[in-house]
Amino acid sequence: MMCLDSYRVNAYEEAIKQYRQRQDKAVWLDIGTGAHMPLTRLLIKYGVAKHVHAVEANRETYQFAKKLQQQLPNEEKKKISLYGCYSSHIDWYAQDPQPNAIIHEIVGCISSDEGCIRVMHDIIQNLHGNVSFCIPYKIGTLCIPVSRPNVSLISSFCSCLLSTSVRIIKSIGIQGMFNPPKDVFLCDKPEFIEDFILEDYVRKPLENYRKFSTKFIVKKSTAQWTGFYLAPYILTAGGKRNDLVEIDGLKNITNWPVRYVQMYDYEKGIVVKQDDTIHVVFESDLTNECPIYRLEAWTNDDYLIRSSFAWKGPAVH
Repeated sequence: MMCLDSYRVNAYEEAIKQYRQRQDKAVWLDIGTGAHMPLTRLLIKYGVAKHVHAVEANRETYQFAKKLQQQLPNEEKKKISLYGCYSSHIDWYAQDPQPNAIIHEIVGCISSDEGCIRVMHDIIQNLHGNVSFCIPYKIGTLCIPVSRPNVSLISSFCSCLLSTSVRIIKSIGIQGMFNPPKDVFLCDKPEFIEDFILEDYVRKPLENYRKFSTKFIVKKSTAQWTGFYLAPYILTAGGKRNDLVEIDGLKNITNWPVRYVQMYDYEKGIVVKQDDTIHVVFESDLTNECPIYRLEAWTNDDYLIRSSFAWKGPAVH
């Protein structure tokens, strides 16, 4: 899927280019390399890798990647070691050459919901902390309160192609929407409900309870608030122009669906007006590769009539 997403490919390509001037080439570990190994091949294309250990746990995807590897030019092929297993099944510290840089795209629609926090934490521990570089640099999840959306023609078409629901749920729950309507936004801009500088965060002990709070000021004159859009945000590199290395799943049309979390049953939304406040609390347990989440929200001072919804990632409806 990544190969068909220009926003994602271009942002990773820009991040990889920044290592071209380094004299010492890194040994990279590509986690979840995919059928076409796009990140591994970009590392080799730009000459930034002494060697790449590419890992793919999905058996069919691994077999496709293995066939592709055999068709590569010898110079490229000999720089790739391909593994058909989970990254946790390999003792990376014992590998020769030993990896000292990590690249991955195990980022979900809620940025942490494919388990990248736990996966990277375990790998860095296995490598005794000897990791010099990490792509992506930062991941987060954007949140914005919305009225109940309608399904656009583009969203319906994409949903049909990917065999996901084309109807908006009627009860409290979560679903994916491609190119969801933005006229249902109740505020001017989204806020982060999770935000990680990856290489720094995953070196710390994992949190079995993480709490993030924020609030939104309603800008529409009057509307019915039913829930939130959640979308991933990635900076593949630090210290560069954001427009070159940024992937904004809410602003851009990517292969990631935006998650619509409905906090109230159909036709039971909360009427809000301009300058009302919507409070949000986002709780998570990131100690598992399938994290657990809980979203809680209420308006103004009405905490006692708050709504909440919990789920286990990845959240696929």
